[in-house]
Amino acid sequence: MKFKANYYAAVLYRMGVALFFIFLCRFIFWGLNTSLFPGLTADKWLHILKGGLRFDIAALFYFNALSLVLMVFPLPASVLNHRIYKRVVETSFIVCNGIALLLNCIDFIYYRFTLRRTTFAVLKEFQNEQNFGQLAKHFVSDFWYVTLIYLALLTLMIFLYNRVQTEAIEGKSKVRYYIRGVVILLLTVFLAIGGIRGDYKHSTRPITISNAGDYVSNPNEIYLVLNTPFTFIRTTSVQTLKRVNYYTDEELEQIYTPIHRPHPDNVFQKKNVVLILLESFGKEAMGFYNKDLEGGTYTGFTPFLDSLAAHSKIFWQSFANGRKSIDAIPSCIASIPSGVNPFVLTPYVSDTIGGLAHVLRKEGYHTSFFHGAPNGSMGFTAITKLLGIEYYYGKNEFNNDAEYDGIWGIWDEPFLQFFAQKLGTFQQPFFSTFFSVSSHHPFKVPEKYKDVFKKGPLPVLECIGYTDMALKKFFEAAKQQPWFDNTLFIISADHATVTYHEEYQTPWGDIAIPIILYAPGDSAMNGIHDGIIQQIDIMPTVLGYLNYNKPFVAYGNNVLDTAQQQQAFAFQYSAGYKWFEGDYMLFSDGEHVKELYNYKTDRLFRNNIAADSSQLAERLHRRLKAFIQQYNNRLIENRLVIETP
Repeated sequence: MKFKANYYAAVLYRMGVALFFIFLCRFIFWGLNTSLFPGLTADKWLHILKGGLRFDIAALFYFNALSLVLMVFPLPASVLNHRIYKRVVETSFIVCNGIALLLNCIDFIYYRFTLRRTTFAVLKEFQNEQNFGQLAKHFVSDFWYVTLIYLALLTLMIFLYNRVQTEAIEGKSKVRYYIRGVVILLLTVFLAIGGIRGDYKHSTRPITISNAGDYVSNPNEIYLVLNTPFTFIRTTSVQTLKRVNYYTDEELEQIYTPIHRPHPDNVFQKKNVVLILLESFGKEAMGFYNKDLEGGTYTGFTPFLDSLAAHSKIFWQSFANGRKSIDAIPSCIASIPSGVNPFVLTPYVSDTIGGLAHVLRKEGYHTSFFHGAPNGSMGFTAITKLLGIEYYYGKNEFNNDAEYDGIWGIWDEPFLQFFAQKLGTFQQPFFSTFFSVSSHHPFKVPEKYKDVFKKGPLPVLECIGYTDMALKKFFEAAKQQPWFDNTLFIISADHATVTYHEEYQTPWGDIAIPIILYAPGDSAMNGIHDGIIQQIDIMPTVLGYLNYNKPFVAYGNNVLDTAQQQQAFAFQYSAGYKWFEGDYMLFSDGEHVKELYNYKTDRLFRNNIAADSSQLAERLHRRLKAFIQQYNNRLIENRLVIETP
């Protein structure tokens, strides 16, 4: 049944319809991901919805700018009432709000893998994907219910849009009609400015993602306040870093410096270095790290890595510096973490970089990168070239599509064998990186391994078991080669992934990954240390192990150096800054301490001790701000290398 309404009342009604669907998607998003938002109370929800409405109104004006102009621009009534013009208005409304709905619906699932609302950067991340159509097809197939939800919401939105009938009426006085039209247009502009800015205070700028922190007590709840249409629009132009000056240069160097100055008399040891990055290998998957889970009965899904870890150097608190694959490569290879935006998507990726590959190439190393996906996937060929890697081996070089999984790339088992074989052809010393692909959605294993590996509550775990087996076969092959005992292996995940134990559904678990240092020819590289290691520690640790003797810039620490290990920390940005040091995790917006937890005794992050431990919080915050100052200012000023002869 349709109803008649005043023309401008109909405009308000239709904007209300659009706002309703943005608001509704928040509850669907939460309903499909409830385990990721534990401990929500009615009071917390009240704050979330209060903040959420503010962001929803901003998204409404962003996505309905064209529709609103078409609806309220003071045109003659004959134009506004014309059938074609009405169809144009309707089409613009449905297309723009349909895109907003789609963005929200995508994050019903995609959020589980990134733990962030999707931003505009996702278009750059997938622009090189030759198999994007296949990925989209499998996503729609596997998560068919989200497709149905989207179609149902879109259909309902169109139905509600067309429930109102209206005609613009000029009346007896055309002057009055146009004056009223201009006033309403100006009022609409005024409301849009307030909606986009968040309010009308003189000091207020348009609200950004970080403003969502004002409405939550836990960092992950920020993503219930936000909506994906807003985060997508607000990141269409990647933010440039802001120069900060918390401390003088002298103070800064005393608090934290990324400059490493090895002793010049060190005798460089030209051992091979092999970095293995495992797609989505969260720490939860390994039994070695989790012997206390499930009453001590948990065994995990990685029997080979568990056995290897027992003969390796392990730092118990091990962290990723990001939540995406493109965050991991510069973190691990160049000791440059992502900040507010992934480093490789910022203008500073063109800075002169003195990463591990650059340093080792100057020392005569052969440098290479192996990724079984179609060449160019995820932009890895460009990234690795910028980071100083000379040779790239992908699906093209493997040259056997019989081993192609049909979506992401060559199965890990054959590609790891290819990796082992190619390493044997390189002149020593070499630095080579392998990046796995098989533990990825749609979470399948080769047909011959169907029902072979242990399954768990998450589909990725079977794939992790497959890749673990492939690693075992790789090391069996590598042991037969003469370069093996002269090699340092670093095994790390690119990032953590979805989890199912509550101990891992925390700010700690979001970035907890294995990092294993294995040197088969060095019995001293063994044992467990209770301290911290992070991906950006890999570069300085490798150079320290090789006894490198020239100064360099790296944002991490050499964890093998006792003095540096005492200053160990972990850093990550996700809607705010996380800083791990000692037994504590601090959460900050960059200016103010928001939360502080003892993550070892308070594993579920239920006791914010920031107020009760203000001196400790300030000490940690002082180091975090020094890190931010060194990070921002050095990237802005292109000071990531120290020139050496």
